[in-house]
Amino acid sequence: MTSSRAEAAGYALATRASPRQWALTESRWLRFGSFSAFYFAQGVPLGLLYIAIPNWLAEHGASQGEIGTYTALVGLPWALKLIAGPFMDRFTFLPMGFRRPWVIALQGGLVLSLLVLAAVGYGFEAGPGGGSLAALTAAGALVNTFAATQDVAVDGMAIDVLPENERGRANAFMGFGQSAARSAFGALCGTLLALGGIAAGAFACAIAVAAVFVLAAVLRERPGERRLPWGEGVAAPRQQAPPTMLANMGSVARALVLPMSLVAISVEFVSRIRDGMATALFPVLATQGLGLSAELFSWIQGVAAFGAATLAVCLGPAIDAFGAKRLLLLSLFASAAVHLIAGLAPGLWQDTTVLAVVFFLSEALTQLVFVCVIALFMNLCWQPVAATQFAVYMALANLGRSAGAAVLALIEGRLDDAQLLLAMAGLLGAAGLLLLLFNEDAHKRQLGRLDERLTGSKPKGSA
Repeated sequence: MTSSRAEAAGYALATRASPRQWALTESRWLRFGSFSAFYFAQGVPLGLLYIAIPNWLAEHGASQGEIGTYTALVGLPWALKLIAGPFMDRFTFLPMGFRRPWVIALQGGLVLSLLVLAAVGYGFEAGPGGGSLAALTAAGALVNTFAATQDVAVDGMAIDVLPENERGRANAFMGFGQSAARSAFGALCGTLLALGGIAAGAFACAIAVAAVFVLAAVLRERPGERRLPWGEGVAAPRQQAPPTMLANMGSVARALVLPMSLVAISVEFVSRIRDGMATALFPVLATQGLGLSAELFSWIQGVAAFGAATLAVCLGPAIDAFGAKRLLLLSLFASAAVHLIAGLAPGLWQDTTVLAVVFFLSEALTQLVFVCVIALFMNLCWQPVAATQFAVYMALANLGRSAGAAVLALIEGRLDDAQLLLAMAGLLGAAGLLLLLFNEDAHKRQLGRLDERLTGSKPKGSA
């Protein structure tokens, strides 16, 4: 018996020995629930870093430029997370699963980094003047470093264990998990920052993320694997050996430069520029322009984001049924229309009800764009380097968000709020027009050719 056959036999024996193993490959609803929880853990610090803290800074007199700089730098790890992908594709501890060892380690790091942010936050009890904005930004970037790399590991695991016909629904649940956490902790931390400062908000986030760390330690990817390094279990057999680092990067490059891949990257990058601009514009508009408190505006954003996430998860089956491209196209043009109307009618901004409706529609459509894009990118991935390729897609998308915040900081004072909303409408419309060029079937044919080149087989019908 060969070594590979012996490994497969040992794995089969371990699987039969304990049929109830809480393995992701064995239960659809366990997959949906677990990936939602992992995305929830990513969303917890996002609510603090992108909703509560910018609103709090704006209430204490920070300018659009200062908030834009903070947002751009804090979000930069999400743009650089592609560095982690090759290591995760190449190195792992297979007895615990292909990706789960990374998920557990990074989840623990996220807890610790939030505690670091809590320690730094004590210098800000009296407002931005009571501490260093640079230190706060650095601590926030550290938190996002662990959140972003955990995201790479979770996405790679999702691509490994999710059947293609589940990805639309799974991504709706995953997007709901992240957005529910972002909205809930954006609102909760808005109150906690008002009562106890940044330290109180960061500590509450650390407790929530620690609960998901426990979940990651209990689950298995596949039956028969170990839960913890010192436990019992064996590695599941792999269809392909891990690629070398050089081969990995070459394969990723070949997949990324396919025409439809470039179109999808362009669509998401352009739409994310709008997201970065919104993160810096809306807090100043609400607190300094309309006189809302940071706590109230955090709750408005939180409620809107939660409603948007609920809507998106209900539409998850529609993504599988009608296709990610169609719903993404509809969402982009609808969002462009909302921003266009808001930009052309600034007189309506004084009405809090109108403002809440605009924010709800904006959040709902942004969330739907997010869910559709994840499903679209997963379907574009080439299996041998899926984790790295998907990480690059999302990193470039997040680079667009940081770029949008940085652009707003650079052009501060040159455009008024209404003109900025019109510019955001133009970006969303441009993304929609680019999406019209996308053809997923053509991309799948090109991935088939890459498979043929990798395996050395000839296309069907060739001599």
